[in-house]
Amino acid sequence: MIQKMRCRAWLFPLGRQVYRVYDSATLELLGHFLGAMLLCAISVGQAPLITIVMWGAAQGLVLGLRFMGLQSYREAQQHLHLRQVETQLCPYRWGFSYLVGVFLSGLTWGASVFLLNFSDEPAYHAVLVSGIFVLAGSAVVTLGSIFSLYLLFVLPMVLPVAVWLLLNSDPLYNAMALAALIYVFYTFMAAHSLSSSVQTLHDKNQEILATQREILLRLGRAGEYRDSETGEHIQRMSKSCQLLALQAGLGQTFADKMLYASPMHDVGKIGIADHILLKPGKLSEAERAVMQTHVLIGKNILDGHSCEIMQMASRIAETHHERWDGMGYPYGLAGTEIPLEGRITAICDVFDALTSQRPYKSAWSDARAVAFIREEAGRHFDPVLVGYFLEIIPAIVALRETCSQERDNLGYGNLTTVHPVGLIVPSDNKIFSTADVCA
Repeated sequence: MIQKMRCRAWLFPLGRQVYRVYDSATLELLGHFLGAMLLCAISVGQAPLITIVMWGAAQGLVLGLRFMGLQSYREAQQHLHLRQVETQLCPYRWGFSYLVGVFLSGLTWGASVFLLNFSDEPAYHAVLVSGIFVLAGSAVVTLGSIFSLYLLFVLPMVLPVAVWLLLNSDPLYNAMALAALIYVFYTFMAAHSLSSSVQTLHDKNQEILATQREILLRLGRAGEYRDSETGEHIQRMSKSCQLLALQAGLGQTFADKMLYASPMHDVGKIGIADHILLKPGKLSEAERAVMQTHVLIGKNILDGHSCEIMQMASRIAETHHERWDGMGYPYGLAGTEIPLEGRITAICDVFDALTSQRPYKSAWSDARAVAFIREEAGRHFDPVLVGYFLEIIPAIVALRETCSQERDNLGYGNLTTVHPVGLIVPSDNKIFSTADVCA
C-alpha cells in the first residue's frame, strides 16, 4: 500500500491540478490534430501513401480515445453534483486516463521513424526531426507543470528518433542525435524545475485559500452563536447554494465560491443588540428596522477585501433579503438588479429555515415548503432560479442526512440553539411570511 501511494505521489505530484489539465485539453488536442495533418502533408511523396495513411490513422485513433476520455470526464463533472455535495472527481482515476492518453500520443509521434525509413531526402529528414524536437520543447509549456506527464510524452517520442539518427551511417546524423539528446536533457531539467515551482506555488495557494475559507467559516459560526440558526442550517444552506449554482449552469468555480461565501449571509447579526436579536416575542416596527440593519453591518464587516470569496460574501450579506418584486431591503432592488448570489442564497436560506425544526416551531413538510417556494416565484424569488431549485429537491433534501453525519468533523456539533428573533409560532398550522422566517 505504501509503495502504491508513493507511486501515485510520483505520478501525480499535482494530482489536484488534473482538473485544470483537463480544462485546457481541448486546445492541446487541436494542436495535436493540426500537427499530425501537417506532417502527413509533408510526407506525401516521401513515404508510401499506405504508410502515411496508417500513421495518420494511428494519430486519429489516439486523438479519438483522448477526446472520449475528455468527454467522459466532463459529463461526470456535470452530473456528479446530483449525487454528492463535494463535486471534485478523483484525480488519480482521471489523471491515470490522461497519463495513458499522453503516453500514446508520444508513442504515435515516435512512430514517425517509419516515415523516415522510406525517404533518402536529407531535407525531409531535417524537417521531420526538427519538428519532433520542437514538439519536445513546446511540451515544456503545455505539460511541463506536471513532470510525469512530460516524461511520458517526450520519451516515447524522441528516443526512437534519436536511435534512428545514431544508427545512421552518416556522421552528421550521429552528431544530430548527440545534439538532440543534449537538447532533451536540458528540456527535462527545465520541465522538472517548472514542475517543482508550480507545485510549490499551488500548495501555497491552497494554503491561502484554506486560510480564507477557515476565516469565513469562523465568522459564520460567530454569527450562529448569537442567533437562532444552528450549525447544520448554515452547512445545509451553503451546500444547497452550491448545488443550485451548478444546476443553473454557473460553473464549478462560481458554485464553490457560493459554498464558502454563503455562510456569511447573516454575519451582520453580531452587531445587533441582544434585547432585539434574542427577543422571544414579535419585534416592534422600530426594532424590526434595527434588525434589518444587519445586512449593512454584514456588508461593512466583509467589504473592502481583494479576496473574491470575501467580495461575494459581502454582496450576499447585503442583498439576500432583497425580493424579486422590489419589496425587500435594504435598497428595494428588483429583478436582476439583485446580485445573482443574493438571489440564490435567498431561496436556499428560506427553504432550509422552513423545513428545519426549532424550539419555537415544528418543521414544515418538504411538500409544503416546496409549494411555498413555488408560490413565491416571481414575487420573493427569481422565477428562473426557482425552476432550477425544484429540479434538485431530492439532492437538497438528502443534505439533511449527509450534513448531520459530517457536522462533528466540521465542528458544528456543540452550538447552542437560542430563542428565535421576534417570532412566535405555536403550531405547524400557523402560516408565516419569509420575512418572519429569515429576519
